[in-house]
Amino acid sequence: MLAARIGAQAILEPLQCCPANAPATEMRELLGERGFDVAGVMQEAGGSVIGFVIANELSQGTVQDHKKPLNAEHLISDATPVADLLKVLREKERAFVLVGPEVKGIVTLADLNKPPIRIYLFGLVSLLEMHVRFWVRNAYPNDAWKERLADKRLEYANKIQTERKKRNQQIDLLDCVQFCDLSDLVVGKDELPGRLGFENKKQAAELLGKAEKLRDILAHSQHDLVEGTSWQELIGLVDQMEAFVHRSDDAVEHEARSSKKDGPSLWTVA
Repeated sequence: MLAARIGAQAILEPLQCCPANAPATEMRELLGERGFDVAGVMQEAGGSVIGFVIANELSQGTVQDHKKPLNAEHLISDATPVADLLKVLREKERAFVLVGPEVKGIVTLADLNKPPIRIYLFGLVSLLEMHVRFWVRNAYPNDAWKERLADKRLEYANKIQTERKKRNQQIDLLDCVQFCDLSDLVVGKDELPGRLGFENKKQAAELLGKAEKLRDILAHSQHDLVEGTSWQELIGLVDQMEAFVHRSDDAVEHEARSSKKDGPSLWTVA
């Protein structure tokens, strides 16, 4: 998936470091001027990072007096996939990034607003929508879904299809149905939410509604992805969407196997 190709190196910031013997108050002022909440600590310029400090904790003495150790729990590789990075930042405010054997960068929650993360999220929502569309087509044979759609919503889908045909895009009418309508069709089919691993219709409606809202935020390029919510809630939503896509993948595979006719089959490369 796309998440495997986008890693922490795409959004990390170079780690700014303080000299270990520098006066703590001077470093706090300097970090404040530059808008840094956290900094690494070095014994000498160009040396290895030996720890980190929190800017607003710097008071008396030297930076060394306020140094916190860098443990394995603070560290990630620069190749860490986005999906894993999100799980780390769900529990921590920041992660220090190893580039090779050395700590070179830092990733914070604020970095999740950057374009690579938005690309990943939009790809995930689009993949989820593709799965939802597949199951609507599967659950409503012979375009029976048209009977469930309000006249205005069906008219809107027809309008979109007509516009796309004018651009020489030969596209099925269901491919022109909006996400909100697809969600209603999934929830409206009694057996479908359970088939897709949801406990009930309400749970399905909540996930699909939140996914649609996230897609709208991404499409309108809002600067803050979590305005009115939190990163923890958004990362939780990402976990739920990924789990849904995996469940759907398994269900699609099962569907393909159960409907397979007798005769030659395809082989998978070992």
